[in-house]
Amino acid sequence: MEILFNEQDLIDSVCVYVAAKEYTNPESVEADLMFNPSFGFSAEANIRGRIRNLTEQDLIDAVAVYLRDYHHFNPDHLLVDLRFAEREGITASIQVR
Repeated sequence: MEILFNEQDLIDSVCVYVAAKEYTNPESVEADLMFNPSFGFSAEANIRGRIRNLTEQDLIDAVAVYLRDYHHFNPDHLLVDLRFAEREGITASIQVR
């Protein structure tokens, strides 16, 4: 099975992930996704004025945590592929094994 995440799904995943790490609620987190051809994917999360930088691996982990917590998927059975396209922005294709 394949699950497709658009940019908003990824932002929601980052908010849930960072909120869990910071012991707050996802609504308190603002996230911006970034892609640089030289450095890959990253994100910046703002938690009430504090900035947290996320790596590409953090983004992948965020998707897995989101799918685990909200949709009861086993994170060990997910293969997350981040993608960038001018028209869609940053998206993800998740294969469920």
